[in-house]
Amino acid sequence: MQQPPSHLTPAELAEWQRVLEAANHNNIFCHCRQCDREWVASAPEVCICGSTRIEAIACWQFPDG
Repeated sequence: MQQPPSHLTPAELAEWQRVLEAANHNNIFCHCRQCDREWVASAPEVCICGSTRIEAIACWQFPDG
């Protein structure tokens, strides 16, 4: 997960966290390393096969194109 800039005030940090949470809503690409299933969620989660070996990447981090 991305680390917040250390120079933020508490109010700025709260806003930064809110914006990041909104960007991640229904926007986390998940890949199960156990069964290879792929899905999009709002947060990393356990696979339907039961595995917790999940790779999770924010979709907004992928470049358009």
